[in-house]
Amino acid sequence: MLLLIAGTLAQRWMGLWPALDMFFSGFILWAGPIPLPGAYILLGTLSISLTLKFLLKSDWSLHKFGINLSHLGAIILLLGGLITAITAKESYMLIPEGEETQFIYSYTARNLVIYEDKTQIQSHSFENIENWNFPDLPFKIEPQYWCENCEILKRAEIPANTPAETPEYSENQPYQGMAQFMAFQSKAPDPQPETNLTGIQINISGSDQDGIYIAFDGMPKPIELTKNNRKFTLVFGKEQTALPFSIALIDFVKDEYTGTTMAREYSSDIIVKDGALEWPTRIEMNEPLRYKGYTFFQSSFEQGPGYEATILAVVENKGWLFPYLGTIIISLGLISHLLIRLYRKRTS
Repeated sequence: MLLLIAGTLAQRWMGLWPALDMFFSGFILWAGPIPLPGAYILLGTLSISLTLKFLLKSDWSLHKFGINLSHLGAIILLLGGLITAITAKESYMLIPEGEETQFIYSYTARNLVIYEDKTQIQSHSFENIENWNFPDLPFKIEPQYWCENCEILKRAEIPANTPAETPEYSENQPYQGMAQFMAFQSKAPDPQPETNLTGIQINISGSDQDGIYIAFDGMPKPIELTKNNRKFTLVFGKEQTALPFSIALIDFVKDEYTGTTMAREYSSDIIVKDGALEWPTRIEMNEPLRYKGYTFFQSSFEQGPGYEATILAVVENKGWLFPYLGTIIISLGLISHLLIRLYRKRTS
């Protein structure tokens, strides 16, 4: 309970992902120099103890039936938590009103994807940028400078002798594309990793358009290159995955508190499109959509002049059924225990 309270409160100043990583995703929790048991050790101990108690020390008489059933439900909940921790993947989907998409994006992972024509031929994780290797390309890509969270500047305004402007980076190579006008420098990462603006500066040689390029999250135009009449496209940004179906946003609805612009609740009227199948539905803050192993939660939104977009949190969780099953079994166990106690009291 102390770990739950501390981890929940810590999200206020640490951000969601750092707090989850520190308090709930490790074996050891460091309180300064003092090691404490982390969530994995605590939950593992609880699971093993409860399972051994259920199998070896339970009283299998009728009057303990409800308690034993509740213990079984708790074990199923813990098992579901283990499966979720191992297999669950969390991402998000952004859909402008009136548009359709089948892509979901990672909150934290970025990569450089290389296409030849429209076929993806390589993908490289930003977390491994120091070891990037590009086999079978007819040109060379050399990462020069990168930052997890970048501040975008005009090229003419970037301070001299910063990493993006050192002579060895720009010598004998022209700036190409957006790098002609823009540059970036590193700043402190945001507590919410999904809001970081991650960027890279690369040197390309051996193509028909050699030079120094930059790329960052949400860059509107990818890097396009040719070599020997072959066309290549380089796209850098948040890791994306294509779903086996698509979702179209028909209408985003926001209900505000009276006299303010603060959202009281919001929802998305969508159409799910899966091949020849199409059907409308609504996703609300406490009413997600579940389909083909994915759960879509109403998470946030974007609004601007003449523009609205919904942001859906997407969870792929193979253990999604366990919380429902465990909760039902616990409820049945508690109800059974109450009825048995009432019956025994009346007959005694």
